[in-house]
Amino acid sequence: DGASRKTCVVTGANTGIGFATVRALRASNEYSKITLACRDASKARRAIDALARDGAASTCALVFRELDLASVASARDFAASYLDDEGDDGLDCLVNNAGVMAVPKLERTRDGFELQVGVNHLGHHALTAGLMPALAKSEDARVICVSSEAHRIAGKGLAREDLFGEKNYSAWGQYGQSKLANVLFAFELARRCERAGLGNVTASALHPGAVDSELGRYLQPPDEEIKWWQTKLYDFIRLNFLKTTEQGAATSVFLAREIARGEARGKYYSDCAEKTPAKNCLDVDDARWLWDRSAELTGVGFDSLL
Repeated sequence: DGASRKTCVVTGANTGIGFATVRALRASNEYSKITLACRDASKARRAIDALARDGAASTCALVFRELDLASVASARDFAASYLDDEGDDGLDCLVNNAGVMAVPKLERTRDGFELQVGVNHLGHHALTAGLMPALAKSEDARVICVSSEAHRIAGKGLAREDLFGEKNYSAWGQYGQSKLANVLFAFELARRCERAGLGNVTASALHPGAVDSELGRYLQPPDEEIKWWQTKLYDFIRLNFLKTTEQGAATSVFLAREIARGEARGKYYSDCAEKTPAKNCLDVDDARWLWDRSAELTGVGFDSLL
C-alpha cells in the first residue's frame, strides 16, 4: 500500500535528535526506506545496527549515504547520486536536521564559509536544491528545517553585510544567524513552491527544544578546564530542563507524518504546535536576498523548478 512506501532522508541521523527521528519514523511502519545522511560512515553504520536491534518490528530499510554539509561538493554529490539511484521514486520527506552550535572561534568550511552558517544553512540549501526534482515527484513532500528559538538572538535581523561574522565574530551571534537563515529559507521555499505550482511540496521550520545531545559539545569547556561546579550545574540543567532526544525529535516526527498534507506550509512549530517566530523571520526581502546569495555562494540554485 502507498502508506508504507514513503521515503525519507534525515541529515545528521547518526546521533541526537536525528537518530531519534529515524527511530520514530522507522517504528511508524509508514516508510519503506530511510536514508541516514551523515559524514562518518562508521558512526552511521553503528546507528543502523543499534536501530536494527531496537526491537520495533519494521520492514523499513535503513541506508547510509555520505554527506558532509561543510562541503558544497559533498552536498551536490549526495543529491546527484540519490537522484540516479532513487530519483524515479521521488522523495517524500527531507529532514534538514544536522547542525553545529556555538563554535567558539571563527572556523571555516571547505568552501571558506563560516562553519555555522555554512553547515546549518548553506549546506542544507545546496542539498535541498539538489533533491528538489525527487521531492517534486512526491504527492506529499515535506521539507522540514530544524531551526531553534536561538533564531531570536539575531535581533537585528539577517546580517547581510557580515553574514559570516568576519567583522565581529560571536559564537552565539553566528548560531543565531544560522538559525534565522533556516526559518527564512523554509518560508521562502514554501512561497516559491506554491508560486511554481508545486503545492505538493510543503516546507516548514521548527524549534526542537533545548536537547541533551552531542550538539552541545561546544558548550562545555574541554575536560581539563571543567570546574567541579560546572559539571554539577550542567547535570542539574540537563536533568531538569533539557529534553531527551526523543522529546526533541517529536516535532520533526509530527511534521513528517502526523500533520495533514500542506497544513504546515511556511509555518514555524515548537512542541508539536504552531508558534509565532521572531518578526525577522517574516522579512520577505531578507528571505529573497538570502535565497539569491545562497545560490551565488554555493553555485547551487533551484533554477529549473522554482
